[in-house]
Amino acid sequence: MARNAVSLCTARIITAAAGALTLPVLYGRLGPRQFGVWAVLSGAMAVLALMDMGLGSSQVREVARAVGGGGHRRARAVLGLGVLWAVGFGAVLAAATVWCWPWLARGFHLGELSGRARDAMLLLQGGLALDNLAIPWQAVLEGHQRYAVVARVNGVSLTCGAGLAVLMVLRGGGLVALGAASVATSAVRGLLLVLAARRCAPWLAPGPRAIRREDLPAVLGYGARVQLSNAAAVINSETDRLVLAGFTTPGTVSGFDLGNRLVNMARLPVEALLTTLFPAAVTTACAASRDRLDRLYLRMTRCLSLYAAAATTALVVSADPLVRLWLGLRVPMAAPTVALLSIGCGVNLPGGAAATVTRSEGRPGRETRYALVAACLNIILTLPLLKLCGPTGVPLSTALAASAATGYFFVHFHRSSGRPMAPLVRIMLPPATAGLFAGTLTWAAAGHLPDGPGRLNAALAVASRSALALAIMTGVLVVLGFFERADWVRLRALASRPPRPHDTDHQLERRNR
Repeated sequence: MARNAVSLCTARIITAAAGALTLPVLYGRLGPRQFGVWAVLSGAMAVLALMDMGLGSSQVREVARAVGGGGHRRARAVLGLGVLWAVGFGAVLAAATVWCWPWLARGFHLGELSGRARDAMLLLQGGLALDNLAIPWQAVLEGHQRYAVVARVNGVSLTCGAGLAVLMVLRGGGLVALGAASVATSAVRGLLLVLAARRCAPWLAPGPRAIRREDLPAVLGYGARVQLSNAAAVINSETDRLVLAGFTTPGTVSGFDLGNRLVNMARLPVEALLTTLFPAAVTTACAASRDRLDRLYLRMTRCLSLYAAAATTALVVSADPLVRLWLGLRVPMAAPTVALLSIGCGVNLPGGAAATVTRSEGRPGRETRYALVAACLNIILTLPLLKLCGPTGVPLSTALAASAATGYFFVHFHRSSGRPMAPLVRIMLPPATAGLFAGTLTWAAAGHLPDGPGRLNAALAVASRSALALAIMTGVLVVLGFFERADWVRLRALASRPPRPHDTDHQLERRNR
């Protein structure tokens, strides 16, 4: 699992770095208005990408069960359902877009960019259809815990796609050229995933003919609850762009999108960790080992709480210079978006451990309640805060909704599963306290730290503020006794002999001896 997490995290960091390096070029070449339209289209595709009836999670779950000795036929049937859904959903989506485009163009104030935006949207939908067709083969690899392979495929294809997008823009291309680059990236990625999955498990291919009537209620019942959670999560994470596009201008959407991307980069290590742990949690849950699953849950929550507090503190205190370092100039809405969304993200990230456990136990309804609470709160708060605070009210409503819903989710998860709350509070309270204390002191001292115009001064500001905040936070955690002796032992071992992603089990065992 450690090798898988390192591989996934490395690939996602490389991909994020490629995006971070290319995005200033795209913003400079396209301009605020055209980049804002591209952000709206990308946000719409992110919403549509989550509309998979929960089959993505169901496929990984069934493959993991098949590897652990479950039924191969049912796994092939679920993979076949994924292929059928990709084809049908893609066709319906393209037809609906063409039919409804005049109303969509007016609603999002596309103006003279309407025709190019429509062509780019159709190309993006083609790329989405290819991505959905590749999901069953990706599930085969993830179910076998071949995350290193998935990481390499994603890293190579998405990095090349970012380079292709920059090349298109530098040659004078616009929205349509970016859409074409997206389709090419999805095609290459899908082909590589199919080849890798066929090599890993040729016997476990999508089999629509293997689908039986009794498979549908169980699979779709589980998937529908996951889909409901995903649909509610969309309201919290992706619809802010669409709301801003409907009530403000594409230029405002540009600033929000840039800030949102910075915050999402902080999620990458957590997503990599939880992705690799999901099959292991399923195996543990199937073995009916409740004590072992609880220990895994508490360890995950402890790690996520520490990381979330550190990342949130660093992002909040360095939001403005971080944007200037990245783009070379101040962009309206970007820094407030970073500060507000990072707080909501910091509260929300530790809940990923509970979500992984509840899915592995086959109880996604618990997570569904959380997602619905967050979505309802976001809907209720968005318009009043938009009117009261202006555009910054949109990320503020998202942060407040995510924080309140995460607290509700923890309470509901522990009560419904019979787990005590006290261990969770003891794990999460010290990092939160240390992060709040460190952030407050660093914010007060920011006027005395290096800063100024230009990227060099912005880099000094980011480095000094982040270093001071993390140093204060570490000191507070040491005083509170958060770190255990085993933590220092692991840290020394990791520093002396860091594991390499390409090491085999035999090599790791020999090195450990």
